[in-house]
Amino acid sequence: MQGAAPVVKIENVTKRYGSLEVLKGISFDVAPGEAVVLLGPSGCGKSTLLRCVNGLEKINGGKISVGGIDVGSASPKEMLRIRLSTGFVFQQFNLFPHMTVLDNLTIAPRKLLGIDRREANETAHDLLKRVGIPEKANVYPSTLSGGQRQRVAIARALAMKPNLMLFDEPTSALDPEMREEVLNVIRSLKEVDNIAMIVVTHEIGFGRDVADHAILMDSGHIAESGSASDVFRNPQSERAKKFLKSIINA
Repeated sequence: MQGAAPVVKIENVTKRYGSLEVLKGISFDVAPGEAVVLLGPSGCGKSTLLRCVNGLEKINGGKISVGGIDVGSASPKEMLRIRLSTGFVFQQFNLFPHMTVLDNLTIAPRKLLGIDRREANETAHDLLKRVGIPEKANVYPSTLSGGQRQRVAIARALAMKPNLMLFDEPTSALDPEMREEVLNVIRSLKEVDNIAMIVVTHEIGFGRDVADHAILMDSGHIAESGSASDVFRNPQSERAKKFLKSIINA
């Protein structure tokens, strides 16, 4: 959406753990409906950056704004607003094991948004159809495959009607067939819902075909940034060329 205010604005962000600086002057924006993919080797700061966007980690310098709210100085009420409008899908699903799939999807809308049980249940069933597992509403997470659990986690995030989705290596714990199932769901968020998203991933195909913008991080810095098409097909920096080659040949 040309001219619209960014959903996320990251300005010269730094983050330290003691003397270890894991983010070193990171800056980029995420526009409404834009998909940004974060690439880079393990330990380069990608997941830490996602957690900073959602206020799960405090930054040491710079500024992060979500929906026009400064995360670093947000009041508890403003922070709740950010969290309610941001879906976060982790590597390890983080479903409530003692609740059915349906209850996992409906507890937050009912408790935090005040939606009545009937409406929450209807939305949950629609979302389970959307992610391809409508028959799993009344089972427990322990009975599901990894790919099914991750699709439930995505549906749970969507039940809150977010403006922004954060994905932290959502397919890293899955086998190839299950990875594709989950990636297809994420693709639909871009193609159908037009939700802004930041995706930490090593999935070249997803990044090249779905993302609008690609950012390669290395040792806490941005080593390369540009349109996904340019970064994946014609990387400029030697670091980007080496990293992409290592993934393709893995």
